[in-house]
Amino acid sequence: MAYTNSPIVVYTKLSPNHSGQRTHSIDRITPHCVVGQCSVETLGSIFAPSSRQASSNYGIGEDGRVGMYVEEKNRSWCSSSNANDQRAVTIECASDNTEPYAFKDVVYQTLIKLCVDICQRNGKKKLLWLGDKDTTLAYTPKADEMVLTVHRWFANKSCPGSWMYARMGDLASKVTAQLGGSKQEETPTVTDAEKTIWDFLHGKIGNAYGAAGMMGNLYAESALRPNNLQNTYEKKFGMTDAEYTAAVDGGSYTNFVKDSAGYGLAQWTYWSRKQALLEFAQAAGKSIGDLQTQLDFLWKELQGYTSVLNTLKSATTVKTASDAVLTGYERPADQGDAVKEKRAGYGQTYFDKYAGTKTEKPAATCTAAKVIAVAVEQIGYIEKASNTSLDSKTANAGSANYTKYARDFDQKYPKWYNGKKNGFAWCDMFVDWCFLTAFGYEKALALLCQPERSAGAGCTYSLRYFKNKGQFHTKDPQPGDQIFFGTSLDNSTHTGIVESVDKKQVHTIEGNTGNQVARRNYSLTNSRILGYGRPAYDAAGTVAPVTPATPAAPQVTDVPFLVKVSIRDLNIRKGPGTNYSRTGSYTGIGVFTIVDVQSGQGSRSGWGKLKSGAGWISLDYCKKL
Repeated sequence: MAYTNSPIVVYTKLSPNHSGQRTHSIDRITPHCVVGQCSVETLGSIFAPSSRQASSNYGIGEDGRVGMYVEEKNRSWCSSSNANDQRAVTIECASDNTEPYAFKDVVYQTLIKLCVDICQRNGKKKLLWLGDKDTTLAYTPKADEMVLTVHRWFANKSCPGSWMYARMGDLASKVTAQLGGSKQEETPTVTDAEKTIWDFLHGKIGNAYGAAGMMGNLYAESALRPNNLQNTYEKKFGMTDAEYTAAVDGGSYTNFVKDSAGYGLAQWTYWSRKQALLEFAQAAGKSIGDLQTQLDFLWKELQGYTSVLNTLKSATTVKTASDAVLTGYERPADQGDAVKEKRAGYGQTYFDKYAGTKTEKPAATCTAAKVIAVAVEQIGYIEKASNTSLDSKTANAGSANYTKYARDFDQKYPKWYNGKKNGFAWCDMFVDWCFLTAFGYEKALALLCQPERSAGAGCTYSLRYFKNKGQFHTKDPQPGDQIFFGTSLDNSTHTGIVESVDKKQVHTIEGNTGNQVARRNYSLTNSRILGYGRPAYDAAGTVAPVTPATPAAPQVTDVPFLVKVSIRDLNIRKGPGTNYSRTGSYTGIGVFTIVDVQSGQGSRSGWGKLKSGAGWISLDYCKKL
């Protein structure tokens, strides 16, 4: 097909960082956040050097002007996914430099205009937001449909930020309306906002029943959308949720306080409560529709509802908490039994999802490979500054020892340890969590040699449990071992899981190392290593230690060829081997072209050179297509 470029562009600086002409027609748009309030000229400078290894088709500066850096006919390097970028027009948008990475209104309005233009020139009448990665990637757009995707689906990133992510449905709706297409049917989706709300409420209330009871009511009021304007008033005012919010924020609509329209998570309606919300948001310099601002205001407001708050903290059922919120805080006109049951049902759904005792089906056999796979999935998780956003890998980063690992033990498995552990050093809890996730409760305890209600959240105690069972070794580590560090057997200060071993080094995955989950390497003679606890894995699935004298030769194959990467954090290195430094970038999940294969340290299948020129990746983690 013939490709064109947007006439909205006012600045062009073409980047060398692209893969040439697309291999797929355009049927996706991927908005990104820049993480900085910058101009289109600055973006052009960022993408100009070939060493940057990044680009986008378009960019929107903080003043709303549009720049072009890669023509639409070519595939940009923007979304950590070859497959996505081959079919997507990518757009970098100037944003705040901290979460939720908000856009200025002029940027958002230009984004709408640019998306309309892209759709029109590519023969599309609808822009769809399906709200879920698996659903979207499995969907085949019709000839007149364009689909929205996001960077966070392909890499361990927040992009496009919580601000824009919460507005993807609004973007799709507005663009489709301007294209003259039919409105997309709204379907409930699991969003980052949902997780943020749960983490906030549970962190503040300290009781899962109370958090679920409150959350069920918020869902009934607003579907958990912080910019939700009461539906009857949308028609009355002739404004959408986003338009109403923008008008209040910008000052063009001045009757927010006394217009009697329900608004926000709790559908605040009474004039004094809306005035308090408005003043709270203005004092914080935030939009009235900002999720975190509304959560903070809700919590502040709840301090004046003593009876409700006490019930939330002490409730032993979701319904008790839900009824208290319904009758004592929300107070809708209909508080009958049917409404109570419905709202409690919503709350129970969230309780089962986030606080229930259900876990993934544990492995039927207990092997080192399975627990290592669980640990690999957690790489990049950063501990939190407070007891919120615990399920996000990167949000609320800090050094206060709050993690989802300790949270799960405290809430779901209170008999595992001898007390609550969230807020304490968590390297040992990370190991225990990986075993629990891989093998289930009873098998994990047995493999770790731990009794219930133990002090096994402490490294010294965990070492001692292995030692007492005769399963502690001071040399010859094996994959799947629990490695212990410290000054003596009576003073272990850190721990992790052995991922692999070579002739000179032991390679680990550790929690609470630099306040995160990460890979580490140590000399086998490192004086800090006290030894290794060896779980009694099922023999048939035990991973043998890898101790090759020289790297194994890769299988000879014709190049180029395609590989699929299914992990988010596959390192790209400057040369073919772990003896070469990392570039600091990851492939992300996607399909990539390999143009050369060489043997090298640290990979049994060899090292593949990326066609993009970004560097080399281990073929151990790739599937040839």
